This record gives sequence, structure tokens and C-alpha cells, in this order.
Amino acid sequence: MDKEVLKRRLTERCQHALDEALRAVDEAPDGQWIAASEWEVREVFQKLTADCFGQMIQGRIDRLPSASQAAFSPDGRARRVAAQGKPRRAGADGRRGD
Repeated sequence: MDKEVLKRRLTERCQHALDEALRAVDEAPDGQWIAASEWEVREVFQKLTADCFGQMIQGRIDRLPSASQAAFSPDGRARRVAAQGKPRRAGADGRRGD
């Protein structure tokens, strides 16, 4: 998928999420704005994050050569298909040692 097409889709998705979040706050009863809307707003943006990340990863996958193209190389040498590596283990504090 073209990056500009992906950007437009993600921008539309972001606008939709903003509308949902604003609606949640606007519909919260007086005196309960935070209690009645905070978790709904959090859920909207968590879903937005997951959706956008998923679409970005899918876009990257879509740009990979197909398996048949990856197996053939014009110079006669087989190419290796890119693969996701194993994540390094986190330390005792839960953070990586990068």
C-alpha cells in the first residue's frame, strides 16, 4: 500500500477517534465529567493505537517481496526473507538493557 494512502487512512481514523473522545466527554453528566468519560476516552485511544500500529505493520508486510520473488535472485544467489528477531529479555526492573 502506498504510504500516502496509508497516511490518509490513519488520519481519518485519528479524526474519528477524536470525535468519539469528544462525544464521550460531552455526554458525561455535569459533576461527573472525569468519572463518566475517562475510561471511555482511554479505550478509544488504546484502540486507535492498536489499529494504527496494525495498519502500519500490515503496510510494511505488503511492501515485502512475495515468497516466490524472494526465492529467486537474478544473480543466482538465494536471498533471505527478512524475519522478525527474538526480543531481548528484559532485566529485573522490566526494562531492556539497551
